[in-house]
Amino acid sequence: MIDKSELLNRCTKAGKSVTPQRMAIIKQLSKSSHGVSAYDLLEQVNAAGHEFNISTIYRVLDFWTEMGVVHKIESNNTYLVCNDSHDNHLHILFHCTKCHEIEESCQFSKQISIPDNKKFIAKKNQVVELQGLCSGCKIA
Repeated sequence: MIDKSELLNRCTKAGKSVTPQRMAIIKQLSKSSHGVSAYDLLEQVNAAGHEFNISTIYRVLDFWTEMGVVHKIESNNTYLVCNDSHDNHLHILFHCTKCHEIEESCQFSKQISIPDNKKFIAKKNQVVELQGLCSGCKIA
């Protein structure tokens, strides 16, 4: 489960507020180790007693992605809570194409940095997704 005080600190530093909608959505998303689509997330939060629409889900996911708390997995248009509070490196995600488990490798991520380039400025919190098989699926 994601640390609420860490979320509050990040938002306070950025001059942003933590709304009930933002907390409900990040709480639900943090329960999954798989990428979750916006529509699946909508079903999950509404089943938990909320009445959000898809626009709210996307707006909140964009907010948390911008804050560096959530990763968007471009290959399948899903979202996953970041397990690393540092934003000074690339985020490497190992995505099992069989079971869809996703693991973030902070140790590997810290070894790679975006080179300085006068012609191109990379966004913070870049995500690199490596697809393959996890150890459980490779053995099976």
